[in-house]
Amino acid sequence: MSNLIIIQARTSSTRLLGKVLRPLWKGKNLLDLQLGQLNKLDIPFVVATTENPSDDAIVDWAEQNKVDVFRGEELNVLKRFIDCAKSYSANNLIRVCSDNPFIQLDQISEFLYTLEQGFDYMSYCNDSGVPAIKTHWGLFVEGVQLKALERASEMLQNHPEKTFYSEHVTNFIYGNPTEFRVHLHKAPEPVISRNDLRFTIDTPADFENMRNLLELVGGSASLEHLIETVDNHAEIKSVMREGIEKFSK
Repeated sequence: MSNLIIIQARTSSTRLLGKVLRPLWKGKNLLDLQLGQLNKLDIPFVVATTENPSDDAIVDWAEQNKVDVFRGEELNVLKRFIDCAKSYSANNLIRVCSDNPFIQLDQISEFLYTLEQGFDYMSYCNDSGVPAIKTHWGLFVEGVQLKALERASEMLQNHPEKTFYSEHVTNFIYGNPTEFRVHLHKAPEPVISRNDLRFTIDTPADFENMRNLLELVGGSASLEHLIETVDNHAEIKSVMREGIEKFSK
């Protein structure tokens, strides 16, 4: 196996406990919504959760849905990803954050192709060159090579911010473009210059806001329709704006 999608998930999120398993729309939780999209792809995927007993619930969900699951370090997510990739003999990795109900997956083939050309990291970016993961969009995946994660782990052994970078997986890689081959591609036109959009779920307010948006779009929508819907509903944009102002990226 060369390519692997890794869905990062845990239940112990401090701002909203158990958010990935809470019913969000028509009885479906965040993992259910992502699974519906992932099953359309011809790329293997695994849910990478933690060894914390609280995440037994994620393992139960995975077993019920016949989804592969890997358990590893809770706080050292970098090590969790490395160990997961090694257990599947995977080199080219796609990182999916489980708190994004509108994650876009149509760019995965492009990202994997870029990794196969020798790049360590691949991501969309905004019009200022900021990687998508550092925005509030919550719409896109990241691509990263296992060997880049391993090298980052080695370089962080005596680093004063080892704990921070170990938790955020790819931050050290895209933050050091002189050490790693980083490829940032401009995000799709509908979002590239938008700093007022927040589709990620971090708080109860985010959760209810995305529930309302799911009701409006019927569970799924093109990127254009999704943003058009947000722009036509001031109450949704207002909650997004509050989250953006409250949390830094």
